Parts: sequence; structure tokens; C-alpha cells
Amino acid sequence: MPMRKTITGTGGMLLLQTLKDAGVEYLFTNPGSAETGLFAAIAEDGDNRLVVGKHEGLVAAMADGYHRVSGKVGVVIAHVMGGSYQLAGQLFNAQVAGSSLLVIAGDWASELQDYRGLAPFPGLSQAESMRPITKEARCAYQVHTNPKAISVATIRALREATTPPTGPVYLSISAELLHTEGLEATIGEDARYEIERPGPARPKTIEAIAKRLGEATCPVLMFGDDVWRTGAAAEAVALAEALEAPVFASRQIFPNFPTRHPLFCGNYPVPKDFIKITGLEPDLIFLVGCQGVHGSVNEPATMQIGPNPLLMGRHYPLDLAAQCELKDTLAGITQALGRLHGDKASAWARQRGKVRAFAANLIEREEKLAREHEHDIPVHPAVLEAQLAAVLPRNTVMVHESSTARLTLLPFGHGGMTWTRSGGGSLGFGVGAAIGAKIAAGRERPVILHLGDGALGYSASGFWSMARYNTAILTIVSNNESYQIVRHNWAREMPDAKMIREGKYPGLWLSAPPVDYVALARSQGVDGEAVTTVKDLEPALRRGMDKITRENRPYLIEVAVAREGIGADSTWYQDWQL
Repeated sequence: MPMRKTITGTGGMLLLQTLKDAGVEYLFTNPGSAETGLFAAIAEDGDNRLVVGKHEGLVAAMADGYHRVSGKVGVVIAHVMGGSYQLAGQLFNAQVAGSSLLVIAGDWASELQDYRGLAPFPGLSQAESMRPITKEARCAYQVHTNPKAISVATIRALREATTPPTGPVYLSISAELLHTEGLEATIGEDARYEIERPGPARPKTIEAIAKRLGEATCPVLMFGDDVWRTGAAAEAVALAEALEAPVFASRQIFPNFPTRHPLFCGNYPVPKDFIKITGLEPDLIFLVGCQGVHGSVNEPATMQIGPNPLLMGRHYPLDLAAQCELKDTLAGITQALGRLHGDKASAWARQRGKVRAFAANLIEREEKLAREHEHDIPVHPAVLEAQLAAVLPRNTVMVHESSTARLTLLPFGHGGMTWTRSGGGSLGFGVGAAIGAKIAAGRERPVILHLGDGALGYSASGFWSMARYNTAILTIVSNNESYQIVRHNWAREMPDAKMIREGKYPGLWLSAPPVDYVALARSQGVDGEAVTTVKDLEPALRRGMDKITRENRPYLIEVAVAREGIGADSTWYQDWQL
């Protein structure tokens, strides 16, 4: 029989008990006055662990990083409208990434008072105002007067967050209801507030996919984030190896296919060099668990499968598509290939033999770059990349927030390191996400935060949280004193502009005055050191690993890195002062 139970107390107690019944252990928060009833319940109960951040965006990133590593819902306790709006950038990242977050905030809405500080302006509602940055831009709910709705809406929100297409859900609850005494609600269900996901594709669909893959001259495979989320990475590798097919990636937030696998060919679209080196013209693309594709799809035939149909075929035609589970479906396709095309399997390896040569060339080119710059001052990004590949253990979790850091040599994915990035590109993700990831990973598994100086400026207050909770993270700051990715984008968009010709990029030089990131971290309780030469880099990295593993303390290494690309020598800025 299902374990229904009636709970009584303040609205805050009803909410807390519902979250506990759903297995929520951590609450990520920047406390506010409208949530008095909830925090009073937390103080009285004492079971849930609060993780406090000094900015709502930082808190949302913590919950997101926790979710990505643990697979559990990240729960944020936010504040009314003024505080909730501070979540926007990181909630946008979570929306794009499809992260299962539940954001709960008190609500000061009143029928008697048009406007109260931090509450929505007259004519707006708090939940509706947050709707655009929730799952599918629709999952925002409000509880105003009915206490039974506290548990009902919370359960609904947990289901929404975890059911494909996954994403963040926002729930506002009347501040008055949260601290009202003597309320009653019912909780408890054997389904644990989750809905079973779709099963494997139908046998005839699996056969059809295998038939098309086997008949293609050069099928291209792309494995998206649902491959990682659903634990189907080993099956993805098996399929690629059965076909001897090239694998490309597109704006992924997880390493869905091993980045050092000899069939991994870099980022989509397929470059012209691939055709030149291999002699193969891709004629089919198979998208597996992808949240769509960044840019156009160029192959003449397209197939797509995954649990989330939301972004399938939005701007490209589909020749076969299925909403389905991935792990067993991929295994079934690999088996069907053997049945349908057993006589061709050995020929694929011969016909596509140069795919591995193309992939190996990507690695060799990066290794050569690192050797060419091994004595440069400041440190070349390829040298930092090579040193990280040599020092970091395979069980590392890396949280990454740098659009220009080099990663080719690092072994991410199945059999290697875990890796994640923001997804939406809204800066301020890294520090909070690393804290959440470390809480999920536990003491024994190392967590590395690799980010640029531009990104760190958005979330540096998170070092305080890192120190308070002793989340032993090694933070590596690649400091090139500029917004390099913006400079690259400007040069691509307007190559003949005066600012490009003269090397004058407004607003992109960040070193006047310079920031001492070691001192910034140390002022909040995190020790560290600065590295300016290659000879000091490896010893510093090894010291950092000792700090976070043997000593179990967070540590920061600021690495002065060279700028790359057009305009790299520019230090110009508008030099004016009051």
C-alpha cells in the first residue's frame, strides 16, 4: 500500500517535510525575509544542510553543479521578485542545459497593497515574471492561499523538473502562508515524485536505423548530453567502433563520447580537412540524445533519437526520428548492424581507416603546439593544457568556464574525467557549479575548476562559500587579462572595422588596474599561488592536487597565460578617469 501521511505545522514545515520526503538533502540559498517560515522550520528540524552563497546567481550555479554530478534535483531557496531576478543568468544556463532544478521563493503578493519593496511591480505576478527562464519557458507556479497546495505544487514541480525535457521549475509561495501555524497537507507516494521515462525504440525502428547506418558511405555520429545523463556512453562507444564512424560534438555540456578516443574528430560541422584527409564525404548524420544542433546540418540524410523530442528537427529535416531511451536502444542498434550487415563490418574498417588518422592528427597538432611554446613567457594555453593532462587523475571532475582555454589533450568522457560547462554561456557559472559538484562528488573525488579571469569576475564571492563548507576544489585561473572570446568574435563579424585594423577593442582589456586573484581568494579563506613561468607550472599543479586531496583544503592557482588570435598584442583601453 502507498505510504500516504498527513503532516501539520506552518507552511514552511509542510514545504520542508515534502522536500525531505522526496529525498532532498541540500538546500542552496541566499536567505530572505519573505521565507521566514521556511527558515524557522529548517532551524527547528535540523536535518537538511543549507549551502549559503552571497549572490543568488552563485546559489543557482551551486544547485546546478550539484545536480549535474549527483543526478539529483538541485533545490534553491530564493527570495521574492528582486532576489529571484538575480537568478536570471544562471537559471538561463540551467534552462539551456536541461538541468533539473527547483527554485522556491516566498511571495509578497497582496490584494490590498499595490507594491511592496522587492515584490513585483503592479500588474505583474512573481511566477509569471520568472516563466521565460524555466523549463520550456512555462514551468512557473504560484501558491497563494491554500495550504494543501504547498505539497501538491512542490510535488508537481519535482516531477516537472525531472521529466524530459528536463529543466528548472520555479515555485512561489505566499510568505504569509509559509509562517501560518496549524496547516495540514498530505505527502507520500511510492513513485517517489518521478515518472518512468520512455523505453527503448521499437524493434522495427532499431532495424530501420541500423539499415540506414549500414548503407551509408560515411555516417557521422553525434552524441548529445542525454547520452551522458542516462549512462549510455559505453553503448555510444560500441556503436561508433562497430561502424568505424567519425564522431563529432556540438556545444555539449558533458563529454558524451571520449575526447581521446581514436574516432573522436572534434567539433561539428565536419571540416573540409576531414574530407581532404579521409577521402570520405559524409552522407548521413545520426543525432543521439542531442538538444538540437548549433548551426546548420549539412548531411543529406538525418536521423535523431532521444528521450527529449523538444528540439528535434527544429531547423533541419528528419528522415527518421524516435523518442526513446538510449542505453538499450544503442545496444540494440549495434546488435542489428551485425545481423543486417555482418558481411560489411570488416569492409567498414578498411573503407574508413583514415578516420582514425584524421582524429590522431588533431592530437598530434595540439601536442606539437605545446612543444613549440614550452618555454614561452607567459604560459601558452597549449602548455597549460598538456600539463593538466599529465597531472590530473582520471577520476577528476572538471567544471569549466572559459571559451578560449584549450582542452584537446584532456581525456574527458567514458573511462576518463568528468567534465561540464555552463551550457548557456552566461558568465558566473564556474565557482558555484564547482562547489555544488564537490558536494555531490564527496571528499575522495578531486574537483577542478578551470576558468578564465573574465568569468571569475562574475562569481568571486563564491570563495567565501568554498571556505565555509571546506569544499576542497583546485581552482585554476587562466589569466590573459582580457575578454579574448569577444575579441575573436568581433574580428570574425567585422574583420575590416577600424577597431580591428588598429587593435583598439573597447572594453576588453581587464588589467588596468590588474586584479590579484590569489589575494582575492585568500581574503575569503582560500589559499593559493601565482604562476608566471612554465618551470613553475607543474610543481604548482602538483602542490594544488596535494592541497585538495591530502590536506582536504580548497586552493587556487592563478596562471598568467598568453593571449591568442588577432589582436592578441593589444592592451589598449579608453584611458579616462574622474
